[in-house]
Amino acid sequence: MDELKRRILSDAEVGEGDIIRVDMFLNHCMDMDLVEKAGSALAKRFKGEKITKVLTAESSGIAVACFVGRALDVPVIYAKKFQTGYIDPEVYSTETHSFSLEKSYTLRVSRRYLEEDDRVLLVDDILANGQAILGLAEIVSKAGAEVSGVAVAIEKAMQEGGKVLRRMGLRVEALATVERIEDGRIILADD
Repeated sequence: MDELKRRILSDAEVGEGDIIRVDMFLNHCMDMDLVEKAGSALAKRFKGEKITKVLTAESSGIAVACFVGRALDVPVIYAKKFQTGYIDPEVYSTETHSFSLEKSYTLRVSRRYLEEDDRVLLVDDILANGQAILGLAEIVSKAGAEVSGVAVAIEKAMQEGGKVLRRMGLRVEALATVERIEDGRIILADD
């Protein structure tokens, strides 16, 4: 998606530890037109896969996931990181670690929203180490459902997440792939 790639190169910032900050257009202060186009583009890649649900983790991937779900005309579920009074006490859960936040947390999805016959598309804004996606895949497995693929706006190819998921046999689709960060500059892979 050329528009997303242009925004990454013009607006994204590189933080400490090669964290790519896209919060000025993708996941904090969102360019809704861009996010909607990204969601539609990801949904097109999985058209015909009989997806029944879209699943993401709280909170940065929610907007992209919502537009993917809208384009596929399926419900969107987000795994909560915190147990609240607003979530059913009967949940599928797993522990995962965020390298960017430098902490571990529990992902939770109410058992009422995932069923054995679901074909689930996992969605996130950025795929780096893959821990959130692996946690979501574990939740889908606990529900007896099937992961139909992984859709992300940006993949950091210099980190292991995408490689690990592909070795597991999962289809991973990214709209933009960061090949490397060189002298504080983001270098995108040629598609």
